[in-house]
Amino acid sequence: MIVADEKQLFADYFPFRTLIPRPVAGSAGLTASSWHPALEFWGGTQFQHRFMRLNSRRMHPIDYDAWVATRVVGEAATRKHAGDFETLREFIKSPKFEVAAFKGVATSFRTWNGQLREPLIIGTPNLPVSVSPQPGFLHQSSVLDTLGFDKPETKCKAYTQ
Repeated sequence: MIVADEKQLFADYFPFRTLIPRPVAGSAGLTASSWHPALEFWGGTQFQHRFMRLNSRRMHPIDYDAWVATRVVGEAATRKHAGDFETLREFIKSPKFEVAAFKGVATSFRTWNGQLREPLIIGTPNLPVSVSPQPGFLHQSSVLDTLGFDKPETKCKAYTQ
């Protein structure tokens, strides 16, 4: 069962309360996000501890997303030995750019729409359950392209110029 409740008004009532037992995903039960506060793989434990020490709270997806954005700019500036916008932007958009992001694989940006290619953490509010893309979903260029719109499907024109 998929529950869509962005305002979190009723979604919590669905897990374990369906007439016929069914897994619940979406706004309740299992959710997909860029980060999970209990992720411990790929150096995540140390990363979480450093964040906790600096901020006196657990890291949430919005914190992780801000960290990745900062890391992308820093990584590009370090590799290109430059700080000007055009040089960094062109390198970040190129197929040569990738950045380590505590996800077990290098993340990068899609050349056709600028979307960050990254694994998504599937979990409950308290525990990560799985990391997507799920095993067995293959793609001709990158396993991370099994998530989201692929090049032939995109309607984005911003990156074609």
